[in-house]
Amino acid sequence: MSRNQFIQIELLSDAAFGRGEGTAGVVDVEVEHDEHGLPFLGGKTIRGLLRDSWFSMKEHFPGLAETANRVFGPEADFEERSILHIGDAAVDKETRDWIKAAEVRDRNPISPTAVLEAMTDIRRQTSEERSTGAPAETTLRAIRVIVRGLVLRAPLHWLADPEASDLRCLSLTLLATRHAGLGRNRGRGHIRMTLDGDLQRTLDAAKGVSA
Repeated sequence: MSRNQFIQIELLSDAAFGRGEGTAGVVDVEVEHDEHGLPFLGGKTIRGLLRDSWFSMKEHFPGLAETANRVFGPEADFEERSILHIGDAAVDKETRDWIKAAEVRDRNPISPTAVLEAMTDIRRQTSEERSTGAPAETTLRAIRVIVRGLVLRAPLHWLADPEASDLRCLSLTLLATRHAGLGRNRGRGHIRMTLDGDLQRTLDAAKGVSA
């Protein structure tokens, strides 16, 4: 059962999953993408988002404290002793295979840059002068964002068969994680995370209802 589980991430708004650097002459903040130009969200980043969600709610679920340590690892865990490992969230295999084939075909191949540009847009923003509310000088930045509607999937790898409490803890954090990436105060990065892409199953698991 656990071998084929995944986390589905739906982008309900444009999102900027920044990679910590820009692309010279194009954008100041680039999004995470692979060699084929396909955006993705790293598994470690996803794990961090879920852990943050757990820390924000843990006082309301004291009975799941040990479970959370088992699923996500204890706080300040640098040895990654959790039983759950999360892979990178990427587009589905069929889309990825089609893109890879299109980039190496003999006639009219597409480039990774074209793929990236088709799935993203560029937003420009400035900071405001607090005293006047006017745009501050030399603060204009170009940020690439992944356009809303994209669906990413991150494979789950359990080191031990998950118990109902493990799935409940995971599902609670999935439902609680509503934003990711940069620009949250500008309406970016609104996401919906579900277990296996099934919202009702995620809700049931969060309530402790067996599938």
